[in-house]
Amino acid sequence: MLNFFRANKLLAALFIVSFLVILLGVALLMYSKKQMAQQAREQAQVQSLNKIANEAQAQLMQTVAHPDVPITDVVPEESVAKVAAMKDKNPEAGTDDWCELMMVKPSKEWTTEEQQTFAKNCI
Repeated sequence: MLNFFRANKLLAALFIVSFLVILLGVALLMYSKKQMAQQAREQAQVQSLNKIANEAQAQLMQTVAHPDVPITDVVPEESVAKVAAMKDKNPEAGTDDWCELMMVKPSKEWTTEEQQTFAKNCI
């Protein structure tokens, strides 16, 4: 078989180039799947943030219409579910789990240090 490729160098080169093109195509397909998954995650985050923003805006409009009623915390349902799944764990400050825990904790109970850490790591 090697003698065949030695005799037909052009055919051997075409075979190698074809193999490399196939490898490149497979690599591009795998990359595009990863990109689509990343875009889906980002889109889900944007939708979640939009939902929170809409709730906050509605609450702001209520406050403008009724300034005598105090503002309450906006607690996302997803955060409540994640905190419930933690089962009394005490996550390290600044981690994703800690941010979820802080989203559920009433703002009146936050310390100044917690507010600063939340601003640095969670927003």
